[in-house]
Amino acid sequence: MARLEISKLRRFNKNMLRWLGGGMLALFGAGWGFLYLRRLFRQEPSYRVKNVPSLADPRFPLLVVSLSNALATSGKLTGFWVGADAIYEARLNAIRRAQRTIHFETYYMTPGRRANEFAAALIDRASAGVRVQLLIDNLGTNSMPDKYWQRLQQAGIEVHFFREFDWRSPLEYNSRTHRKLLLIDDRQAMLGGAGVSDDWDGDSESGHAAPWLDFEVSYEGEVARILKGNFIQNWAYTGGTIDLRKDVKYIIKPASEETDSKLFVTNDTSKLSESTMRMLFQISFLAARQRIWIGSPYFLPDPNTRQLLIQAQKQGIDVRVLAMGKHNDKPIVRLISRELYGDLLAAGVQICEYQPSMMHAKVALIDNGWVSTGSANFDPRSYYHNDELNVSTANSQLIDKIDSFFRDSWAKSRCVTHSEWKNRPIAQRAIGQLGLFFKPLL
Repeated sequence: MARLEISKLRRFNKNMLRWLGGGMLALFGAGWGFLYLRRLFRQEPSYRVKNVPSLADPRFPLLVVSLSNALATSGKLTGFWVGADAIYEARLNAIRRAQRTIHFETYYMTPGRRANEFAAALIDRASAGVRVQLLIDNLGTNSMPDKYWQRLQQAGIEVHFFREFDWRSPLEYNSRTHRKLLLIDDRQAMLGGAGVSDDWDGDSESGHAAPWLDFEVSYEGEVARILKGNFIQNWAYTGGTIDLRKDVKYIIKPASEETDSKLFVTNDTSKLSESTMRMLFQISFLAARQRIWIGSPYFLPDPNTRQLLIQAQKQGIDVRVLAMGKHNDKPIVRLISRELYGDLLAAGVQICEYQPSMMHAKVALIDNGWVSTGSANFDPRSYYHNDELNVSTANSQLIDKIDSFFRDSWAKSRCVTHSEWKNRPIAQRAIGQLGLFFKPLL
């Protein structure tokens, strides 16, 4: 009898092991399949671009338009603000001046003082008859309570959420709108990297005592109407109504004033198989003759871009990168980014990490003749997963302001040496190397 019981127990244990093994294999297969569908194993296209003309060559703007799908337009630089206080005050002032329409698209919002001030300003203008439309990313604003949006809607403000989760196409939830765009009366456009959150003010408890490093740029003129078109595209995709009888007179291009600068709008979308933003940056770098200064908190350049920057440094071009330092919002991403520093540092590229707080600005400055700003980082997420917006220009006023922005930031940054990088802690290397496996999803 005892032998029979033991035999049954053994068979039971064998069956349990089979079930557990099968279950683990099934989970592993499901996880692997999920990562495959999320394009973890996607091979980034490797290509060469030769004989790129200089910035002064009239062919360069044509290349930007044709190769990066940029829209050529014009406008005046009307504002440049650095730091949370200046950025949020400029936005609130612009909202308070609105007479007809306010359109706002953003990825990130959190509860707090900044969000409350934003709501109060919008409600005030809506009560005065201004039409207000908010296009809000569903993922980046998921900490906001429902009552916040209900309060806005009760005031007559239209709120649409970009790409809400849909069980019929769950993987699309990985693709977000990362833009930060404010449009006033189809006349003024403000864009930059800041969300609507107290995070940008710094947090002494987490070590981010200083405000985050970020800036906002304002333009007026034809560019505002082009960017309005980008806004209403996504507005339509979220189920919004576009009344062209009202809007068409603002979309049609008026004659540009002689004082306007040429501007180029690059609209990278999550639905493209190749990144127009990556092409924009690579063409810009290849046109450099004196300097390439890059600002990006999440600096995860692909092999093509790294080789291009190394080649530029070897040709005597001043190549520098302003990245986030020890105070940051994504420590793991920083460790993954640092794993890519090696060959760049060995070639003489300067990579300097901002020390006072989180560095969140996104910008590329080429020589004294080209600058690109907006929402795009130098990472796979901006290239292949997000909707992004950048405006590029040869406007000398903006170039001077960005030059000063970089110089002020370099003074508060610590540049990483190659020997320091080689001697980084083993634990950091391990985490960074493991994270590189998931780099295509970051």
